[in-house]
Amino acid sequence: MRGGFVGVDVFFVISGFLISSIIFKSVDAGAFSLSDFYGRRVKRIFPALFLVLLSSYLFGWYFLLENEYEQLGKHIASGAAFISNIVLFTESGYFDSAAELKPLLHLWSLGVEEQFYIFWPLLVMLAWRKGLSLVWLIAGVFVVSFSLGIVTTKNNEEAAFYLPLTRFWELLAGSLLAWLKLYAEPVSNAVEPGKGKAFLNKANVFSLVGVLFLIVAVTQINERSEFPGYWALFPVLGAVLIIAAGPQAWVNEKVLSSRLFVWVGLISYPLYLWHWPILSFGYILEDGSPAVATRLLGVAGAFLLAWLTYQFVEKRVRSRVGGKKVLVLVFAMSGMGLVGLATYLGDGFGFRLNSNLAMDEQAIKQEREQYWSEISGSGFRDDATNILIFGDSQAFDIYKALANDDRFGLKIYQTSFECAAFMMPKWGAEKNADSCRQNFATMISSQEIKDAEIFVYAAHWQMAGEPEGAEAFYRQAVTEIKALNPEIKIVFFGPKPLIGETWLSINAITKDQRSLPLMNASLNEKRWLRPEETDYARSMAGRLGVDFIDTEGVFCAGGCPFYENNKFSYFDQLHWTEFGASLFMTKLQAQDAFQSLVR
Repeated sequence: MRGGFVGVDVFFVISGFLISSIIFKSVDAGAFSLSDFYGRRVKRIFPALFLVLLSSYLFGWYFLLENEYEQLGKHIASGAAFISNIVLFTESGYFDSAAELKPLLHLWSLGVEEQFYIFWPLLVMLAWRKGLSLVWLIAGVFVVSFSLGIVTTKNNEEAAFYLPLTRFWELLAGSLLAWLKLYAEPVSNAVEPGKGKAFLNKANVFSLVGVLFLIVAVTQINERSEFPGYWALFPVLGAVLIIAAGPQAWVNEKVLSSRLFVWVGLISYPLYLWHWPILSFGYILEDGSPAVATRLLGVAGAFLLAWLTYQFVEKRVRSRVGGKKVLVLVFAMSGMGLVGLATYLGDGFGFRLNSNLAMDEQAIKQEREQYWSEISGSGFRDDATNILIFGDSQAFDIYKALANDDRFGLKIYQTSFECAAFMMPKWGAEKNADSCRQNFATMISSQEIKDAEIFVYAAHWQMAGEPEGAEAFYRQAVTEIKALNPEIKIVFFGPKPLIGETWLSINAITKDQRSLPLMNASLNEKRWLRPEETDYARSMAGRLGVDFIDTEGVFCAGGCPFYENNKFSYFDQLHWTEFGASLFMTKLQAQDAFQSLVR
């Protein structure tokens, strides 16, 4: 289900309802103890989590490359410290791996939950001792958190998704329901089943409307929705209404209380922990989306491991562990976190790998750092053909290629990969509109645009990401450039061939290929040519009256040389190495298209 990720929001409500009910009852009875509360949390959370972290670490030791294992170490450390949500929020940019390639991505929600329970019992105890109204405390924090979530979703969706303050209102929705169930008799009675056998009593209406809200959530919300924001109200209110309906509502009694659902509920925590690492490792090992049968097998394996964990770990630890053994669990989790941190600081322990592969990975990493260290260009010269280059990281690759010809004086101005049509955000990246316009304004107001003899535009062309009415913005940019420099020649570079459909480092792409003589043949099997994007760029250039160079056609003339002379020409899915850039330039100079760059 495309909106399946809203299950986390349902979980937050259930957690807030259950744990807050326990806290309220204990505080009222004068029997609440912070040490007992946190001890129970340790017994509930640590055993299964430790097992999954350890298993992921051991699996990664044998199957992950250096950079992959380095990232896993960081995520193990953050998972053990319950700050995964904060660490994941900080990971962004061109070289951030896709969600499917992060085996511990799902621990962000556990981080939010535990961060909430660090502060919530303390606030409840303070309110109780000061004689403050608990319901007003809940309502006040709820309003602040919800409002912050709405505003942050508009301005920074990733922050709203991962950070705790924008998510606490979902747990507090469950807390508020717990207070109403315990202390507000009229409200509590209002959702009890009515007398008689009428199906549409209040309890059934509540549960059915709640189910409807959840159906809307999982079918209408997707990765392009402004989420959490107002959309999160659907899963949150759905969960609140179903819980509020009580155990005698038809849906709750006949469906949610069935043996199957109760069994899933019993193993839900270890199932949550196991399911994502299994699926993610499948993506990593398959170098892309695994076959449906493989994914179904992974889900079945997650259920089996969850049941085994529940039977032989959770049940035994929760029934037998005393106060001293809680400390053992804390020390064990701390140790696991330190192991993850050491792996991260140790750059993924490259000594685990075959020496040649480890050396290649390190060489690629160093090359990438050096490759991107120069970002402004070599500068204009009186004795050179001066070229100004504008675009995203693909434009930087073109700069690197042109830099192999000392007849050119080069200056580059970069924009984001989330920008298109010179100055507009790509579809779905509207939050970057100001940045896109500013990048273009900086370039168009430069002295170089007036001094340049040739202007080059290059980008990761994506028709699906083009803004509405894109041609008008391309035309506006060309017109402005021509107005400032009537003699300038404008050249568009089309898209490059890609290696696979997911961003990976070159060694992650080639890790299963052990025959160097067959390396290029293997990479050519993975190549992703995009003729429709090339045709779009060529057509746009034609309508605007500017020159066009088919980057894909030039690079792949006579075959795409992804690996040649024992060197990789790409260091990841879509960026050239120094060798790749020079190789492209050599091929370009042999083609008529090169004349577009000569005055």
